Amino acid sequence: MMRRRFCFVLSFLMIGLFAQACKKPVPVATLILRNGFIYTVDPENRVVESIAIKGDRILAIGTDQEMARFVGPKTAVLDLEGRFACPGFNDAHIHLPRGVMDGHELDLSGVHSIRDIQRAVMRRYEEIRKDNPGGWTVGRGWDQTLYPGNERPTRSDIDRFVSEAPVFLRRVCGHVAVANGKALDIAGIDRHTPDPPGGRIVRDPRTGEPNGILEEKAMDLVIQYLPPPSKAAATAEILNLLDRFRRLGITSIQGPCDSLACEILASLLETDRLTCHVSMWMPLEADLSTAKRTRSKYRGTMIRAGLLKGYIDGSLGSRTAALFRSYADAPETFGLQRMTQNALNLLVLKADREGFQVGLHAIGDRANRMALDAFELARELNGRRDSRHRIEHAQVLDPEDIPRFARLGVTASMQPSHCLTDLLWAEHRLGTRRSRTAYAWNELAESGTVLAFGTDWPAAPLDPLIGIYTAVTRRDTSGYPAQGWFPEQRIGIGEAIRAYTLGSAYAEFTDPMKGSLEPGKLADIVVFDRNLLRIPPQELLRAGVAYTILGGKIIYRAVPEDDVTD
Repeated sequence: MMRRRFCFVLSFLMIGLFAQACKKPVPVATLILRNGFIYTVDPENRVVESIAIKGDRILAIGTDQEMARFVGPKTAVLDLEGRFACPGFNDAHIHLPRGVMDGHELDLSGVHSIRDIQRAVMRRYEEIRKDNPGGWTVGRGWDQTLYPGNERPTRSDIDRFVSEAPVFLRRVCGHVAVANGKALDIAGIDRHTPDPPGGRIVRDPRTGEPNGILEEKAMDLVIQYLPPPSKAAATAEILNLLDRFRRLGITSIQGPCDSLACEILASLLETDRLTCHVSMWMPLEADLSTAKRTRSKYRGTMIRAGLLKGYIDGSLGSRTAALFRSYADAPETFGLQRMTQNALNLLVLKADREGFQVGLHAIGDRANRMALDAFELARELNGRRDSRHRIEHAQVLDPEDIPRFARLGVTASMQPSHCLTDLLWAEHRLGTRRSRTAYAWNELAESGTVLAFGTDWPAAPLDPLIGIYTAVTRRDTSGYPAQGWFPEQRIGIGEAIRAYTLGSAYAEFTDPMKGSLEPGKLADIVVFDRNLLRIPPQELLRAGVAYTILGGKIIYRAVPEDDVTD
């Protein structure tokens, strides 16, 4: 009997020892964030105290006590001291090449009259001609909606101060520019030059002579002659921009990249200096075989390519956004379509058939209808798939088109910061009826549409918090109007953060990898100096980034370095 009992106990102990041996060892974290208010943006919108990170991935989330089990002898522990954290921001719409050029161009964003433009151009020209007589003066950022009389600068306004050297100045939206007489001469533009397809050369109604205003594709007639920045200068600008991203908590961006920007980004990645994920866009009208090669070449975690970007219309500020009914403040104007519906359908059909995601720039209600119609036709003829086609901007919508986004699986890639200034004049331009469904974030979200937020920098401020503030208040930075501009289209702060993180990741097919703070996903995190979910909306404009973390590494800190313990 005793022998039998001894054998039973021995067997039990052996089973226990075997089970213990088979038990997986607890993984050791490389970094733990503790004592925080961490908004995960997961399906349950959980808020947790702590995150355990191993390498570049999130190991686990939970309470401080739960995460303590992952601490090892070499684990770094960052005490957030109650600070708010969320996934790193993903700017779903940014213009990297244009921003690089901006670093070398005359900044006209702060001017308030045509006279100010003239003075600024004259000062820059005086600097340029010391080393390069006859060199180009290139600028960007003018906005006639801020000037007395709302008049656009013309060729004669510039020629009065600089006529012997070329001048080319883009409007803030990038869809209109003014060129002086010398620039028009270099481009061969005169009264006999026809409007290019998708563009317009604005002319003096009395003489037929170009007045210097070039809209949409007409700008390309001059742009082809602009001197490009050197690789060294462009690299310096991109490095400066990456520093700004780190300071603002931006860990991913999406947008067009030219060949020079692609080359620089690849070089920075090789030398471990690329501190954000980049999703590069290619032109919709490009050769598809070339686009396929580019897509195959860039398929990594840090740099990827895939979306084909097309343009249907222009901008609201320049009255080149395509509308069904004329502009309320310009009854003879309906905007400008850059292509016909048939041409658009053909491009989208071909791209969709080859498995490409398509993003279409559409501002006006007519342009948005065209985009939705093209996507619907592609779905009917090519079959349903998880295409995640996007409309970039989606600013002015016919009420009947709002539910079509969700029905067709089209993402609304929007930039709330545009509303920050547009609300001052958009109702005058559109009329009250159309304004009700302009920047319709809430109606789109309520209909089940995925919102992906970005900035459209350099056409709008780079700081995501400005966009989030605008989305939740629909007021300008001074707090006007107090009740918000068509406040029924506001969304909550949590929704706005989701659109800047998980929504943007969904829009580029990377939501399984990033966009929320869940085990297995990339540890891309931004920590703020105040709780974004609990402060008054106006205080969002004063919030600052305390830390930015990319792939488990702290790449920016605004606080002393002795906050991390081993």
